[in-house]
Amino acid sequence: MMKKLIYRIAGVALLMGSIVSCDMLRTAEQDVADVISPDRNPTVTFTANISGNSVTEGQKFIYTITMDKPIDRALTFSARQVGGTAVADEDFIAEPVVMQPYSTEAKLEIEIIDDGFPEVEETANFEIGIFGIAERYLINPNSTNPVTLDLKVINKNDPGKLIIAFEWPNHSVDIDIVTWSDTEEYPMTEWGDGGATGSNPEIDNSIWLSDPVGTYYVNIMDWDEDPFTYKFSIGHPNGTVQFIEGTFDRTQNTYINDPWTAWGGSYDSFRVLKVVHDGNSFTVTKL
Repeated sequence: MMKKLIYRIAGVALLMGSIVSCDMLRTAEQDVADVISPDRNPTVTFTANISGNSVTEGQKFIYTITMDKPIDRALTFSARQVGGTAVADEDFIAEPVVMQPYSTEAKLEIEIIDDGFPEVEETANFEIGIFGIAERYLINPNSTNPVTLDLKVINKNDPGKLIIAFEWPNHSVDIDIVTWSDTEEYPMTEWGDGGATGSNPEIDNSIWLSDPVGTYYVNIMDWDEDPFTYKFSIGHPNGTVQFIEGTFDRTQNTYINDPWTAWGGSYDSFRVLKVVHDGNSFTVTKL
C-alpha cells in the first residue's frame, strides 16, 4: 500500500514538472524579441550630374543622393578631400548636406571656384558619404558608402584677352606691373595699370584680342626695392597657360625704363615682357 502511494506521488510530481517546464518555455519564447536585420534599413544611391571626372573652373559637381525608403532620423552627407593639389576654399567649396527625417533625396554640391588666376590643371580626390559612426549604421550595409570621386580641375581662361598674373615671395613688399602699347595706332602709350593695386599677386587683363595688332610691353615698378625673384602666370585666350620666371635687379642696368606719368608724376617702369599681338593670338617672351 505504501509503495503504491509513493508511485502515485512521484507520478503527480513528474506531471507537474512537465507542466511548469512547458509554461517556462512558452514564457521564454514570448520574451525574446525579434532581431532587426540591417538589411531593412534604406539603401543609399549617389548620382553625379556630370559624366566623367573633368570639371572646369566655375562649374558645380552635384551629387543627387537618394534613399529607397525614408527613416525618422536625419543623415548628414559630406565630401571629404583625401588627396589632390586643389585647396579647399581657394579652389573649391564643398558644404555638407542633411537628409531630413522622412525625406528620400538631397543634393550635395562641390563648387569649383573661378578665381581668374591662370594656373596648371589641378586634381581633387574626394570621398562622399556618411562619416558619422552612429549614422552609418542607419543605412543598408549593401550601400556603397562612401563613394570616391577623382576630379580633374581644368583652368578657365578668358577667351577674349590675355590674363597676366605676377607674384613674388615677399608679401610685405609692394611691387606693381603696368602695360604699354607700342602699336602703330598707339606708339609707346601707357596702356593698363590694373596690375598696380598693392596686392600679391597682381593681375592685369588690359591686353585684348580686339586691341590693335602689334607690340605691347609688361613693365615692373619695383619702387627701389632690393632684388627679388618673380613669376608670371599668363593665361592665353586659347586656354593654354604660360609661366615665366626670373630675378629683377634694377642695378644691372639692362632694363629699358619707360617713365610712367599717367598718375600725375613720373615713376620708373622697366620692361620685362614683350607681347606680340597678331590679331588672333599672343606671343609672350621675356626680355
